[in-house]
Amino acid sequence: MQPAPEHSPWPKRILITGITLGFIGVIALSFTAGNFADYYDPREMSEHSVENTGTNTLLTLDPGCWVVNVEGDDDNYDVTFNYVEDGVAGEAVDEGCRSDFQPMESDVEFSTITKLDIEEEVEILIKIECEEEGECKEPLLFTNSEDAILEMASDLGLWTVASACCLGAILVPLGWILISINKSKEGKVQLTQQQIVESMNPYDQNLNANQEILTTDQLYKLVRGEMPDAEQEQANVPSPFSDADTRIRKQTSKRTGGSINKASSFTHENPPTDESWKNWDES
Repeated sequence: MQPAPEHSPWPKRILITGITLGFIGVIALSFTAGNFADYYDPREMSEHSVENTGTNTLLTLDPGCWVVNVEGDDDNYDVTFNYVEDGVAGEAVDEGCRSDFQPMESDVEFSTITKLDIEEEVEILIKIECEEEGECKEPLLFTNSEDAILEMASDLGLWTVASACCLGAILVPLGWILISINKSKEGKVQLTQQQIVESMNPYDQNLNANQEILTTDQLYKLVRGEMPDAEQEQANVPSPFSDADTRIRKQTSKRTGGSINKASSFTHENPPTDESWKNWDES
């Protein structure tokens, strides 16, 4: 049996790579946050701008959903949009198209006047009326929301930063999970060479001296990577024979004595009081 092989270094590498990518992504995102905010700034993304000059304005729009914004409050603005037919104002332009473009600039508040649904390139007539004279000073900003979203989606730098952040967020928990799995396996099956040598030697494990081979239970534990338990020697095992007692008994020393082991203290002046001398004489 060989010791457990070393674990693959890839879980740690994955964890370190995820932490590095996440750190780089966060740092890069802090520098590119301004560029990301520009995609939702009508002042940066608008393709047309119409000011209140007191006269009607002709404007050619491409197909798409055009979001019309104005900086500040739009309560004083009364704006109409009409198709130009034969050089004169025709039907009103369809409004209310759905768009994902929403102004998100922190230093300025924008109001959305309307959203124009343009199906094909067309010329429209714009008429601006102000309820309070001298209040409608800010221009109307026309932003094609579809073009703005496509331009943001094609920004390679923004995608690189976002990918680094997302990849780091995936690799960090993945590497941590793999490392935890390896540690769990190591705690269950890891055996050192010293443990194997000791487990194969029954005398080092204080096993029974009369036992020459391991028992089935000890072999099973050894294969599973566990240390075999030393069996306690049973000193009072019942005899297998009904007419004989084979239990090991401790031998007790016999007491010896008599006049042959000890000098007699009797003399003619001090004879024994019993008649033991007669037994000695008769024998």
